[in-house]
Amino acid sequence: MSGLRKRWYVRGAAAGAAALLLAGCGASDTGSGSGSGTGTGEDAKAAWIDQSSMRTVLPDVRAMPGWKTTEAPSTAPLTERLRKSLICPNKSNTGCERARFLGSVSFRRDDDRAETRFWMVTYQDERDADLAYDILWKDTWGKNGTENVDIGTVGAERGATGGTAGRNADGFTAQIRVGTVILWVGSSAATGSADKDFAKDVTAMFAERAQQAQNGEEPSSALDAA
Repeated sequence: MSGLRKRWYVRGAAAGAAALLLAGCGASDTGSGSGSGTGTGEDAKAAWIDQSSMRTVLPDVRAMPGWKTTEAPSTAPLTERLRKSLICPNKSNTGCERARFLGSVSFRRDDDRAETRFWMVTYQDERDADLAYDILWKDTWGKNGTENVDIGTVGAERGATGGTAGRNADGFTAQIRVGTVILWVGSSAATGSADKDFAKDVTAMFAERAQQAQNGEEPSSALDAA
């Protein structure tokens, strides 16, 4: 199992806020997600994902071997309160227009005090997600780190930054757009327990799960076991 590369940054405050805000939230599903296409690159097809499908995209322990769940998968409509406090805390909450649902899940691995958190927001169509991507990266998620982190060519759009994540820890934050969905991955671990491949592996896994759902397939992508 890969560890974590040095000098990455985790958005810990947002993770805690997401857990509190999503706890107990829920709503009946509306609409459905289906489509066609393969891969997670710019040529992939897109269909919007409903709340039920979102739950299947969020990784579980089978997708994260060697990790244990610390915050159970949660999904909720992206209400005005969540827009203002978490995803789009900029003036006029720009970037959240026509956003539909928010989901999150968190994991921990005790051997190197590692934590990995996943969030995702679904949009009505690909154009909405495309327009929101740059806004969210500039105003929120792209501000976290002090250096760029290489996550390869995953998704149609992507970015990742790294830096020190609190005392004796390094971390990263990545933002990826896959069709109608914007994904975030934040991870941290004890300083010196890094693995340069982890950021690429975990973001590719999450992006592939999002694309599988938009293809009308059951998400199955997972990290390799140790």
